[in-house]
Amino acid sequence: MYQAIEAICRAGQIIPLEPVQFQEDEHLVIVRLPLAAVVGLRPASTAPAPATGDWQQFAGMLKDSPNWNGDPQAVQEAMRREWD
Repeated sequence: MYQAIEAICRAGQIIPLEPVQFQEDEHLVIVRLPLAAVVGLRPASTAPAPATGDWQQFAGMLKDSPNWNGDPQAVQEAMRREWD
């Protein structure tokens, strides 16, 4: 059976992020992946810059949207019935 164990590398030393226990005759295989290869993660150099604008400019923009009108409970029930 294979088991994936996440670890980090600091100063050339591999440090597991969880306790690791081995059987006496088990083999350890280490696979090093570049950060960009890990699903959902990007290297810091390509990460989007944090937004610096004022988020309050968007407050109230959806109040007249037809998608947000009506009783919230009725909308939720209609969405549930949609899958029946």
